[in-house]
Amino acid sequence: MKVMITGGGTGGHTSPALAIVEELRKRDPQLLVQWVGCEGGIEERVAAAHDIPFRAVPVEGWPRKAVVRRAWVAVKLAAGLARATTHLRKFQPQVVIGVGGYVSLPLLWAAQRFGTPTVLHEQNKRLGMANRMLADKANRIYLGFPDTLGEYPRERARVVGNPVRAGFLDPPGRAEARQRLELDPDCPVILITGGSQGAGSINRAVNEALPAFAADEAQFLWMTGADGAAAARECAAAVAASVRVFHFIEDMPTACAAADVIVGRAGASTTAEIAVLGKPSILIPYPHATDNHQEENARAFADAGAAVLILDSECSGNRLAEAIRGLLADPDARARMAGAARALAHPNAAEALVDDLFDLIFGPEPAAEL
Repeated sequence: MKVMITGGGTGGHTSPALAIVEELRKRDPQLLVQWVGCEGGIEERVAAAHDIPFRAVPVEGWPRKAVVRRAWVAVKLAAGLARATTHLRKFQPQVVIGVGGYVSLPLLWAAQRFGTPTVLHEQNKRLGMANRMLADKANRIYLGFPDTLGEYPRERARVVGNPVRAGFLDPPGRAEARQRLELDPDCPVILITGGSQGAGSINRAVNEALPAFAADEAQFLWMTGADGAAAARECAAAVAASVRVFHFIEDMPTACAAADVIVGRAGASTTAEIAVLGKPSILIPYPHATDNHQEENARAFADAGAAVLILDSECSGNRLAEAIRGLLADPDARARMAGAARALAHPNAAEALVDDLFDLIFGPEPAAEL
């Protein structure tokens, strides 16, 4: 099978893309795949790390306020469309899969123009701008949430959930994860992550909150992003609690498996991973996400009883420490939240998506004769 996958800009787009590629490779060992995105973007680094050939297109996000810059962005988009057309003609895929982000526009537009089947995956509870623009001509729209907001052709939509990488579906046990990370097996573990690039507001709140914790009260795994690592290490050295600082955590399934509580943003991939792992969480949605989709995601979890929601504007050190302490003091509440998170999970999302994708491209398998 020949597949092109496009999208990126954030880990929220690249993580489901990887999960889809993993499932496709499992089904078809002879799979030919190319990833199309921005040169130097996170998608190029992820593709290289997983041995996926990468093709670049020049494109950048549409400026919502900088009106003067729109002419340049439009010219760049036209150049991206021309480059994408060249990639498409050379590779001639059987299907193009879009996982969202403005980087997906050129290739999907070109594919729809030339009649190549296109499918979209929307991770968030609100349809993103790129997917809204492409939905009318897409052969399938795969949804992460059953009540996804936005306009799209319902008859071509399928609710599959958000694909997660294999490591999150088969993580190590809690004790093994703590042993791998050289953590105290008996002291509660709090994993704090602001995403692949870190989150300044979360880092500031954690910096303020950590002095309140005693040495035996909790131990922390803190993923800060590159810009926040130095200040976080200074903070960690001055507090009583054990704090391990990472600018990035490569083995996130193990870190999550070790944790009693996860504190982080509310991107679609993060919430999907929390759900399949069944972890209580404190979600602090990024307030500037397009269409405020992270708050939509976080509220879906909070409404289900799976998470504590703290708005970014309310995320002080005192508020965060209070929320963490409240969960540590109430194991029954944590157990209820874990169960509620699992109820939101779609552990077979990648399989369901690829099943339907194969039906779309090759036709449904004939029913077995009795």
